Amino acid sequence: MSSQTEDRRFRVGAAAMAAASTALISLFATSPSMAQEGAAGVFLEEIVTTARKRSTAETVQDVPVAVSAFGAQQIEAMFVKKIDDLSYLMPNVQLESVGTFPGVQNFSIRGQGINSSIPSVDPTVGVFVDGLYMGTTYGVVIDTFDLESVEVLRGPQGLLFGRNVTGGAVVLRNARPSGEFGLRLRAGGTDENQNSLAFAVEGALMEDVLAGKLAVLFDDDRGYYQSINTTAPSPLQPFYINPAAGGRVGAMETLLVRPSLVFTPGDNSEWTLMVERGQMDGDGAAWSNVTAQRAGAVPEFETLSDETGFTSLDWTQIMFEVSIAEVGNGTLTNIFGIREVEADSAADIDGTDLPIFAAPGYTEQDQISNELRWSGSLRENWDATIGLYYFEQDIEYREARYIWLPPPLGPAPFGINLQAALGGDMFSKNLGIFWTNDFHISDRLTLTAGLRYTDEEKTASIIDSTPDDPGTPEIEGPGVCTDNETFDCSFVDVKDDWQNITPRLGAMYHLSDDTRIYGYWSKGFRSGGVNFRNAKPQFIPPGPTREEESNTIEIGLKTEFNDGKMRLNVAAYHNDIKDMQRELNIGDQQVIVLQATINAGDVTITGVEADFAALLTDNFSITASFGWQDGEYDSLDPFVPALESALRAAGAIDPDEVVIGDELPRLAPTNYSLGFLWDIPVGEGLVNVAANHSFREGHPYNDSNTELFDDQERTNASVNWFPGDDRWMVSLYGKNLTDEANWGNLTSIAGLWTAGPMKKGRIIGFEVNYSYE
Repeated sequence: MSSQTEDRRFRVGAAAMAAASTALISLFATSPSMAQEGAAGVFLEEIVTTARKRSTAETVQDVPVAVSAFGAQQIEAMFVKKIDDLSYLMPNVQLESVGTFPGVQNFSIRGQGINSSIPSVDPTVGVFVDGLYMGTTYGVVIDTFDLESVEVLRGPQGLLFGRNVTGGAVVLRNARPSGEFGLRLRAGGTDENQNSLAFAVEGALMEDVLAGKLAVLFDDDRGYYQSINTTAPSPLQPFYINPAAGGRVGAMETLLVRPSLVFTPGDNSEWTLMVERGQMDGDGAAWSNVTAQRAGAVPEFETLSDETGFTSLDWTQIMFEVSIAEVGNGTLTNIFGIREVEADSAADIDGTDLPIFAAPGYTEQDQISNELRWSGSLRENWDATIGLYYFEQDIEYREARYIWLPPPLGPAPFGINLQAALGGDMFSKNLGIFWTNDFHISDRLTLTAGLRYTDEEKTASIIDSTPDDPGTPEIEGPGVCTDNETFDCSFVDVKDDWQNITPRLGAMYHLSDDTRIYGYWSKGFRSGGVNFRNAKPQFIPPGPTREEESNTIEIGLKTEFNDGKMRLNVAAYHNDIKDMQRELNIGDQQVIVLQATINAGDVTITGVEADFAALLTDNFSITASFGWQDGEYDSLDPFVPALESALRAAGAIDPDEVVIGDELPRLAPTNYSLGFLWDIPVGEGLVNVAANHSFREGHPYNDSNTELFDDQERTNASVNWFPGDDRWMVSLYGKNLTDEANWGNLTSIAGLWTAGPMKKGRIIGFEVNYSYE
């Protein structure tokens, strides 16, 4: 163990002891006679959701869909700092980043997710922020400060949200100005040199007419990981951006500014304007040699990488919403949005002190969207939502690959330096019309029926990497572009369009006032994929692939009992997916990492989910979740065995290696969580102790099943002190207390070893919150 690791573990141990001491002092200081209202019962309170786009919010228990909804109180009670903290608290959900480039999210729900930072790859889980669909998840900052709610809808949501939500949807809503003066401050730091400061101030600019708010977040992460490489740059590779020099790596500064206005010209209308400007600047992702770390040759959370890299990410988004009530018997809503993203990043993908593989990349994305919808009652027992949606985006991506092939991959004695330019440009547009209905047959029975028509078009130009001789295996064949500076390359044009109808039929029946059962059938579609990293088009075309189609049946139970002090929600689902799209990630001895988008075949996924919460005493509650899922290929696309044969013949993969394995990537067969909230009166104040332990079974990362995630366990805890005036909260918290090592992805480097961007281990933090309302 290195001295840096020993020092780190000593600091962590000391901080953990301080946390335990604080909790013990709180226990002995308990004064039951001074008890006040706490957070223990927050998960049994009525939680509302806007995910069905109704004119008024609905309670989670009344919607016929599997949804996990968290309001500001629930988020605070669990001390959720980032959205990915919720990832382990929900069944069959992974809300994490792929890690190739910082600030890029790859969410997966019910075994449907993507393994790619390629911006031309459409997601299976849609991310919606303040009603805006994120065409790319670059720059989706997921700090929970000033967040009003998080809703995670599990299962296909194509009826109301359109394409690319076959796995589900993550719906985030930032807090709006209320018109009353309010101030909130948050300051904190961790034992690993990460400090943050955030504030939000709001008030009336014109009494009862115009309210304003400004939220600002600044986070300064000085780097969690340790570089143990002091020899870079290597003379074997002439290309370096930010050579490693030892010390901390993974540093990142994040600044977010979000002003908002709410204009209320009359009793029946409300206009909301929200602007978000953000930037992230720092190191590239901290890649390591996973094979060496698992063998104990390189310490956890340390890297020999010879390139620190860099990250520069900027985004601006504007949302303008107009809501007019009493239009007929409903509400008319229009949401207009624009978003611009620029991302520039570089990382040492091989994670070693050898200059094997560096890949700086640049992304620029612009999008515009508008949704007009009406929601209300057409008859006394007939509610409906009708809408028209338009979305378009432009994406530009450029990637420069710098490769050194050492002997025996390259000629002796020094190997060979190669380079290749990859990337492309894409324009896509999407028009959708949707109509969903709830027919209240009786006080107990409601039938749901709806459909959506979608018309989508994609036009792309992709850098052509085809050698003049298709049989030439080298990356630098005569037809391959090697201009990594200006990307003056030849491009191949591709284009396709799709039209389809997404129906949904369902029912909910109230067995009693507190117990409901529901079921539905729905179809979903995912756009045909385009590959901007098409390094071997002689084997795999750049796309578009055929669109992916899913048919889902789900049944569920939602119940409360013991006078509302216990809640149990259960869902079971069966999902048939035709022409599933997969993002291949294969170790290749010519291009190091071969990535491609293909239709892999037809898949069946089945699963069961359960959420439970109980208020055992006035001051103590528990929460639990459980997920089980199973996925398998019913048949492979004929292209798959043909591709395997071609890659084997070219020496790109081993003779026994497959492109598509038996198991689906990022599908954890079992996962569970168990937590508690404990309110302890102390003097005139209150101490809240919260803890959660979760487990996620090991599963493959890539489609060929050669890279496997280990079983993952995570334990988080916090001790929060509320003085008597309820304006202050002082917190001591720990994340990943068992110091589990994990990686954002697992990438085979030419089939020789596994590399991956590291994720943080144990963190102990201190935070102070002040709120005035």
